[in-house]
Amino acid sequence: MNPFRRSIRRQLLLWLLIPLTGLWLVFGVLTYFLAIDLTTFAYDRALADSARYVLSRLRVEGDKVVLDFPAEAQAVFRDDPKDIVYYQVLSADGRLMGGDAQVPKPADDEWDAGDEFSHEPLYHTTMVNGQPVRSAAVRWAVPNKPGQFLLVQVAETLKERNSLETRILITILIPEILTLLLAATTIWFGVRQGLAPLKIVQDAVASRSQSDLRPLKEDSAPKEVRPLVRAINDLLRRLERDIDAQRRFVANAAHQLRTPLAGLKTQTQLALRDSELTQSSPFLEKIHTSADRCAHLVNQLLILAKIEPGVTSQQTHTVLDINTVARNASQDLVGDALARGTDLGFEACPGAPLIKGDPHALHELTCNLVENAIRYTQPGGKVTVQVVVDYTVNLVVEDNGPGIPVEEREKVFERFYRVLGTGVSGSGLGLSIVSEIAATHDAEISIDAGPGGVGTLVTVRFPAVQKNIQPPPAEALAAGNTAQATAAAAYDPAESPATTT
Repeated sequence: MNPFRRSIRRQLLLWLLIPLTGLWLVFGVLTYFLAIDLTTFAYDRALADSARYVLSRLRVEGDKVVLDFPAEAQAVFRDDPKDIVYYQVLSADGRLMGGDAQVPKPADDEWDAGDEFSHEPLYHTTMVNGQPVRSAAVRWAVPNKPGQFLLVQVAETLKERNSLETRILITILIPEILTLLLAATTIWFGVRQGLAPLKIVQDAVASRSQSDLRPLKEDSAPKEVRPLVRAINDLLRRLERDIDAQRRFVANAAHQLRTPLAGLKTQTQLALRDSELTQSSPFLEKIHTSADRCAHLVNQLLILAKIEPGVTSQQTHTVLDINTVARNASQDLVGDALARGTDLGFEACPGAPLIKGDPHALHELTCNLVENAIRYTQPGGKVTVQVVVDYTVNLVVEDNGPGIPVEEREKVFERFYRVLGTGVSGSGLGLSIVSEIAATHDAEISIDAGPGGVGTLVTVRFPAVQKNIQPPPAEALAAGNTAQATAAAAYDPAESPATTT
């Protein structure tokens, strides 16, 4: 495919600059030849005047024609700093009566030019002493002698003419080249500005997150771009309908599964307590474990349905202290850590590191990170939850488990993806939920190896809010009522010591 057809900018520049350059060339050539014609006309008229001057030096004395052209007058006549001036006077039979003999005589047809030749000079270009010259010939009828005439020729070399033609060419070309460059620059900027609305649409689409499916504004787009904007908006509407349908299906299916799974867990628990079913206990334990896993998976699907694009909105976010969120999540999972013999610790950041977000979603994010660390860390291992502030507010979950291979670290955020060979059961949705929640909070996630290359270090970096905003009280956050919190003053880094659970 022609590469120029893939670029509107190139096509516009070509369709504008090529005709402009062609017109410039045509105009330049026409102007040059017009200037040369005017120059030739002016020099030829000067030659004709010189020929008439020589003609004026002729006079009749009796039966003879005498050329009264003294040396002083000839010196003035031939005075030219650049060109050599020649003249000659010829009789009707071609005999030289005066002047320079090296000037070629006119051709026979020029002698017979008729009456017209008597009124207008005859111009032609010839060679004298190996140099091109331009000559003007004037015929003079001898008074009182009908049919007799003399021919006066004046010729000069072409140095001054050629020099003037060169100056004219330069004088024409330089302004035209500058004009062409200026026009090309103007066209380039004009095309760039004309295509700017496309760049605006591109930036508007590129700046959207996966959760922002609002239609683009058509009013601010030019008339020619509006069909493209309408097509994009139509695609966004269809995409939103598909996402809504998928989310409703997942949510409805999860809701429908919760009740029978809860009933199945209850029935297996009751069956395990029945002494008459002792022989069936191993099977009932497996059923109970499977039901518990299914219930966990259903809960994870419900959480995903709530945080998928189009459901969460940053308009509901409020200012909160990430220390409180991390502490509460760590406390909720102390029982799970004790059950596996895991040392679960929490280290708060001094002061009150503030971020803006949904407290319930951030609580779920922290719980998933900590639960995932406890699940994949060997019994007797160690999991530490930290809040660290540098240029951002960082939530760090560190463990000394087997770690995640480098090539797997990006894949673990995919839904239902699980690292093979761990021997740990799970839904494969925990880190997907973390990724979705982080995206709605403009946060970045990174996975690295722990200190000394042992274990896993997961860091979630949140953008900090203004320092003059006071975080909501911890008890209000624990009660889920952070909307009442207000801003007051910057925190003192010495206010809050590190704590451990």
